Amino acid sequence: MLYIENGGTRLGILPEVGGRIVSFSRQGAPNILKSDKNLWNEAERLEPSPELLEFRPYNGHEVWVGPQSEWWKHQDLNEEQKRSTLFWPPDPYISYGAFEVVRHISCEIEMVGPESPISGIRFKKHVHITADGVVHFDVTATNIRQEPVSWDLWLVTRTSGNNPTFVPVASPFDVNVTPPTHPDYEGPAPYAVKDGYFTFTPERRDVSYEACTAKAFIRPSRPFIATLSGRDMLVIRFEHHNHSDLHPEQTEVELYNYASAGSDALMEMEYHTPYVTLQPGESMTASQTWEILPFSGFISRESVTEFLNTL
Repeated sequence: MLYIENGGTRLGILPEVGGRIVSFSRQGAPNILKSDKNLWNEAERLEPSPELLEFRPYNGHEVWVGPQSEWWKHQDLNEEQKRSTLFWPPDPYISYGAFEVVRHISCEIEMVGPESPISGIRFKKHVHITADGVVHFDVTATNIRQEPVSWDLWLVTRTSGNNPTFVPVASPFDVNVTPPTHPDYEGPAPYAVKDGYFTFTPERRDVSYEACTAKAFIRPSRPFIATLSGRDMLVIRFEHHNHSDLHPEQTEVELYNYASAGSDALMEMEYHTPYVTLQPGESMTASQTWEILPFSGFISRESVTEFLNTL
């Protein structure tokens, strides 16, 4: 684990596991990200290969490429996976590859990932924290092949599935919510579109089910996602894009909610960039800023949305 900190904010990064961020907190506060501490210092890491189909839940923040339906379709190293319609797991070189740290100072880190023979790209990640505690995250994907590749960049940030998470929307018609992933034992995750915001409402889940799940595909009216963890409000900001520039299977913001009474409750806050074709050696970059703001008001939907309207 490597750390960077500034302005009362601290990040923990695992370069050996996809260069992912697994902890993020204000000074003296708990980690706001969902991540298994038991995996941070494990004795043996996963070794990426075309045959590695294991998904290990390090969680935290990582970057994929999209769309998901194309993950294994542009490679000839695992023919069975290429023919599969499951579209899972993600590219192991992206998720579990060891990143080389090329710069690391107290408030900044820059890492370069391995070349992926599955997706045909290489990631470079740059993270720095400003003096006022704001995190700036940039990821650059470069085409390593001798022919064009087409992807979007898919930034995934995970927190507890029982945290209220808000996305500004102009209309209920800007949201499409899909059914549970495993309907045999999962109920539909409840949600609301009210006062200009979409949010899952895990406190209203049907407790007769083991868990309640759904995924929301959202066209945000303003470019941010916010989630409340205790008295910490995490605000993720990003560049706004035209919906027509995105892949038809994706939206700019996607939320996956797995709400349960256990510690496995999960919220994935996902952001997609435009779908582009990269020529050999060409690159594209996605950026986000993260900020933890103290929330001192009475915790209700009305007070939270009032606070968010000031951003």
